[in-house]
Amino acid sequence: MEMWSRVTTAALIVLAVTCAGCDRKSATNERAAVAPAATRVADSAAAPAESSAATSRVAAPSPVPVPLPAPTPPPSPAPRYLRVRPAGARALTALRDSLGPAGWLETLKVNRLDSAFVRIGEPLIVPDPSRDSLALAPFPRTLEAARDSSKLLLIALRVQAFAAYDSGRLVRWGPTSSGRKAKPTPVGLYHTNWKDTERFSTIDEAWLLKWYVNIQNFEGVSLHEYELPGHPASHSCVRLLAQDAQWIYAWCEQWRLSPDGRTILRPGTPVLVFGEFAWTLRSPWRSLPENPHATDVTAEEIVAALRDAGPPVFPPADSLQAPGAADSLRARAIADSLRARIKPTKH
Repeated sequence: MEMWSRVTTAALIVLAVTCAGCDRKSATNERAAVAPAATRVADSAAAPAESSAATSRVAAPSPVPVPLPAPTPPPSPAPRYLRVRPAGARALTALRDSLGPAGWLETLKVNRLDSAFVRIGEPLIVPDPSRDSLALAPFPRTLEAARDSSKLLLIALRVQAFAAYDSGRLVRWGPTSSGRKAKPTPVGLYHTNWKDTERFSTIDEAWLLKWYVNIQNFEGVSLHEYELPGHPASHSCVRLLAQDAQWIYAWCEQWRLSPDGRTILRPGTPVLVFGEFAWTLRSPWRSLPENPHATDVTAEEIVAALRDAGPPVFPPADSLQAPGAADSLRARAIADSLRARIKPTKH
């Protein structure tokens, strides 16, 4: 970063000197052009017989110099990453302390881990702590395809990450752990249906699922907080870090149902699940120190997935207020009834 700053400063200095030289040359040329005109004015006073055309030429104003365009700012450099292997508990603690809470959280996100799965002796990919969180996101900062939508949530299985867009602008990203190989998270276009601050899984009552957001009512697929081991490990759901799960819970919209609960009057926030995790290859984020673009998800990739899934149904702008408690309770009661007759809640 320091070297980049020096290069940029040097370039600006060179440009400033060049512009100043151009201005001096322009001023000298103007004086050279004006001097003969002044001579003609004096000659005209001594010899009135000179033509009116010559007088009009003398009175013509000098051309105004066109200002130089502002220099184009240099593109932002790609984030830098280091591969660090803490040799012991002290080394791990020293690394965590040196990064600070925010830097440590970004390190967990880049490695698709929570703190419980950080192991002594195993390599960690550590991002440049000077970069903000969105600069480390594998997703584009703006998405033209979602510019006219209020909210859009992306789940990229290939890189195990989510992205939240508001009017086409990336507002948050984070790691995920989607369905394991035997129980993969189904790809497709969904909407956030109903949500609950916490609930127990019907597969195992020991599994407490916090900040639960349902996206597929009949299959029980949802987004929620749960452990992130650094690879896909769930029973089809999408696991999130605690901070991200709580943020998505507050950010996304629920569906709105008719009084009898049989009709969806307004769908929730669109959720696109796309891509495929490469089970036989090294996880792409492991290659970030050698290739800082290893986890990039391009706008073209997202647009192709949207095209394959079909156009999302965006809630009307005038109906984005949070549903009342009665709506939420009725939605959960209907969902629980349907799920009890069809398939259980997963995690």
